[in-house]
Amino acid sequence: MKPAEGPHVWRAADLAADRSWCIDLAPAEIASLEAGRFDLPRLDEVRIGLERGRGLALVRGLPVARYGEETAAAIFSGIGGALGVAVSQSYKGDRIGHVRDIGEAGRYYTVGGALEMHMDPVDVVGLLCLKKAVRGGESRVASSAAVHNAVLAERPDLMRFLRRGFHYTSREEDKAAGAPPVTPHRVPVFGDIDGRFAAFLLPIAIRNAEKAGAPLSPAEREALEAVARIAAGPEHACEMDLEPGDMQFLNNRLILHGRADYRDAPEPDRKRHMLRLWLMMPDWPPRPETMTMHARHDRAGGGIAPKPSVATGDRP
Repeated sequence: MKPAEGPHVWRAADLAADRSWCIDLAPAEIASLEAGRFDLPRLDEVRIGLERGRGLALVRGLPVARYGEETAAAIFSGIGGALGVAVSQSYKGDRIGHVRDIGEAGRYYTVGGALEMHMDPVDVVGLLCLKKAVRGGESRVASSAAVHNAVLAERPDLMRFLRRGFHYTSREEDKAAGAPPVTPHRVPVFGDIDGRFAAFLLPIAIRNAEKAGAPLSPAEREALEAVARIAAGPEHACEMDLEPGDMQFLNNRLILHGRADYRDAPEPDRKRHMLRLWLMMPDWPPRPETMTMHARHDRAGGGIAPKPSVATGDRP
């Protein structure tokens, strides 16, 4: 086992020193997006940076305050379509997710408060900020390759458990498409896809699998705790205070993400609200079955297959 190398290996200070992963939309670009034209050259830069660069991008300045939620969602969907293929985020067939506290336990994006560092089970996740929290709620991102290197240096004895991986399971509602109760294979936290470093970690699904009959050994638990501690530490975790109109895109093979605790507004229409996209990237090497937690997908090799009663052809 050797340390990972390349532009996707970075620490928080590296992102602060080099802001080339940030894009401020020009008025002409905003006008193009509002007109339904999404073939912007700088979206090509985002796509390249996600795959071959640091693995993340921040696109700022979409004037969401002058749009309704439907228009903002349409523009965000168009941008997502220019980058990849949007897929369903649950058995409901939702291609646009709403990240806000509705008290629906068991999913990261429907509850408030802090979120542990994790990765979503698709190639790219996108967030568009519509409303900020009253206080807190910063997005946290970390390079999974840098976390890998730190674990390798600090606790090389734990790497074999992280390379072997863990069993996963989904929520009961999301198993409606026919996924097994618990994955028959272990999904590695650290591995490679087509010879390139790749990672995957969704702790809530590992805990659910443990409840369903896939217990963790003390060493496996210690390995997961080491990853969580290092990924959330100030040396590796970069905090982004997303403003309304900011769009964040993350490569889920390279970037761990989480969220700081926050205080919400009491009024429902003022609560923290993000729109979320799950994107598959057809030009990327596909994940091998051993690095996938879902047995069936929506389309493009990813996403959660909607219930047959929900899906109509290829659309929810």
